[in-house]
Amino acid sequence: MMFLSLLLIAISMGLAYRGYSFYKLSVEDRVEHPDFRTLRPTGLLGNGYGWVAAMLVVLNLSYLIRRRFGGARLGSMQKWLDVHVFTGLLAAVLVSFHSAFQIRTPIAATSTVSLGLVVVTGIIGRFLFALAPAGSRERLKAALDAADASIPGSRPALAEAIATHPGPNVPANASLLDSLIAIPRWMRAASQRRGAIAEVTPPRKQQTRMQRLAIRELEAAAALDARASGVSALLRTWRGLHRLFALLMLAAVLLHGGVAWYYGYRWIFT
Repeated sequence: MMFLSLLLIAISMGLAYRGYSFYKLSVEDRVEHPDFRTLRPTGLLGNGYGWVAAMLVVLNLSYLIRRRFGGARLGSMQKWLDVHVFTGLLAAVLVSFHSAFQIRTPIAATSTVSLGLVVVTGIIGRFLFALAPAGSRERLKAALDAADASIPGSRPALAEAIATHPGPNVPANASLLDSLIAIPRWMRAASQRRGAIAEVTPPRKQQTRMQRLAIRELEAAAALDARASGVSALLRTWRGLHRLFALLMLAAVLLHGGVAWYYGYRWIFT
């Protein structure tokens, strides 16, 4: 993901450098710029940015097909998710340069707003995905074992301290509203578990380096387990919202491209 992030930044900076003298001008002054016919939304480069962005949008939605029908032979979901995020952000960048940072028609405004909603919900979804890695119970069990090994006999007290503050049991089929309402509960449970662990372990100044590392891992694992069901339910419903915005965006992009083709380029074949 680091490579894709750097690539995205490099492309954005390259596009900005290429047209900075044009984009910084007012709409009225741009007409006199030598690159006006090239960088305007209907120009060779400006319009090209838009079509590349449209193709990236279609490519971006292939992630949904991979989730629904793909197998392991098509690559890991993590890599597909990284490419999904990269193509979505790059499409948003290209749309900005395609519009020359101005929106002059209702269809263009609809396409831009829908893409913006998809990008924002996608970024939030990526954050939720990072909060809910698989195997929270297994990680908690391993962390308890490690803590007991570094602080002999501490496991019963640690397990009881964690069990005293259970996380909310959010059903997998919970609605988006129910999942959002549960957020304060699993955040509070995660914080309470960290405090409870600190109460039954030696003071930080008396901990060895090994004990400190084990306790830190246990706190992270306990917090992860507290929010596991809540984040999983929220992530599932948030994906549904993101998918809805993506389909609406695709319809808006196809309409925008179809209108541009009909009124601007159909003459090529007549």
